[in-house]
Amino acid sequence: MSRMAVIKSVGIVGSGIMGSGIAEVAAKAGFEVVLRSRSQASADGMVVGLTKSLDRQVEKGRLEAAERDAVLARVTAVSDLNALADCDLVIESILEDLDAKKQLFKELDSIVKAGAILATNTSTLPVVEMAMETARPELVCGVHFFNPASAMPLVEI
Repeated sequence: MSRMAVIKSVGIVGSGIMGSGIAEVAAKAGFEVVLRSRSQASADGMVVGLTKSLDRQVEKGRLEAAERDAVLARVTAVSDLNALADCDLVIESILEDLDAKKQLFKELDSIVKAGAILATNTSTLPVVEMAMETARPELVCGVHFFNPASAMPLVEI
């Protein structure tokens, strides 16, 4: 019987609303988060958006300022895909284009450590086709977060 992997760090690929929301959920849950976008300016913009979201929660009394600071300290924004190499779980949340997702999974497979889980946030595209682009199809899954991820405590796996 195999042992379940312990997940300590989560990589997220995609700079849209879903990527930012997933990053917020993961960081609030205590995971170290590496948030990747194609440009550093876009990645930094995601952190600005995350900061605003957390600030609103502090203003409304839903979050303590110290917890906001701790959440933000767990998030690193990058533009280099190689920065995801040590993540235990990588969730892609890029545009709904099967060819783009397949290419990304092929790249991630060559970058992330052995045993890392690769996941897609798609709810419409065939996960198996993305999995077949990797040497680890048994470690590929779909994790569909609902929008907005930070407000909807539900995820389909």
